[in-house]
Amino acid sequence: MNRSLKSIVCIAASALLAVSVFAGGKKDKTPVRPETDDLPAPAEAISETPAVPTVPEPAGSVLRVAALNGPSSIPVAYLMENVSDLGDTAVSFEIVAGADVLLPKLLKGEVDIGILPPNVAAKVFNKNNGAVVVGAVVGQGMLNLITKDAQIASLADLKGKKVTVAGQGATPEYLFRYLLERNGIAVAPDGKAAGENTVELDFSIPAAEIAAALLSGRIEYAVVPEPFATVAVSKDPSVRRAVNLQTEYAAVEAANGSLNYPMTVVVIRAAAARDQAETVRRFLESYEAAIVWTNANPAKAGVLVQKHSLGLLAPIAAKVIPNGAYVYQSAADARSELENLFTIFMSFAPEAVGGALPADDFYFR
Repeated sequence: MNRSLKSIVCIAASALLAVSVFAGGKKDKTPVRPETDDLPAPAEAISETPAVPTVPEPAGSVLRVAALNGPSSIPVAYLMENVSDLGDTAVSFEIVAGADVLLPKLLKGEVDIGILPPNVAAKVFNKNNGAVVVGAVVGQGMLNLITKDAQIASLADLKGKKVTVAGQGATPEYLFRYLLERNGIAVAPDGKAAGENTVELDFSIPAAEIAAALLSGRIEYAVVPEPFATVAVSKDPSVRRAVNLQTEYAAVEAANGSLNYPMTVVVIRAAAARDQAETVRRFLESYEAAIVWTNANPAKAGVLVQKHSLGLLAPIAAKVIPNGAYVYQSAADARSELENLFTIFMSFAPEAVGGALPADDFYFR
């Protein structure tokens, strides 16, 4: 593998939380980092600064925030730079390797606020007596079918093809299956090649290697989240985002009033949401401002991402931001879109959301 492709592998690995956090399903079998496991950071794309340790908590009241090391936390860099307190409450920031590290901290009361995939938040709520609530949706759908094949323009064009999917048992798989189903396209049975009118789903390639596999010609089609698509497209102009799954979703869900699907939420420890409600609201207001600023200033935001060691070098982060679907929707405003997504998960794997739609108190007000 040449140096360029090695860099792609490492870049993708460094941002795996685009899969592991945005997806929140079964864990990928291949160890990757900085979100889940240890890989050396490439000079080309990843900040060489070691992950920032927990910021010492100031004396007195403190709101403890955990940022995930990767693209889902890009807007948090602005908060780390500019928000050290919320009135009489200090704010401390901690960078954690992944959702598997964040969850125990939330459940043990070591962290008050963090970022999770929506379905993981729902499962934790349903299975742990309402231990967490959702404060806001801060990232929407950003899945794309990428390919070098200039003939692919729609899902129907994928009939007879094998598509590699980043995230088995997670949002990329379930969303893609759902959209194929809604478009009358069958998925080939497990272990069977695609027929003339079916699509074969391939999960054999670790998420961190998909971009490199596409660039090298090992595979032809892949469904990936950001930053994988941005990395692949920036490395080879013949690679393109041929099918935007957000556009496809809007087309089939417009009648339900749902034009996008959430992929990232801010979660709050239930006790903190109850006991520090006003402070939490002020934090969410600050998070909204951070997203607005980040979307308007991708280059400056990239610099902050690198400065605060959130896993990406400034130029890569700046390229990801325009495609990262960073938004702010309060939990109450996003409830219908969240429930639409949970319903899709339940049609394929009810256990992925804890077996039921979350109750009213899942949504912070």
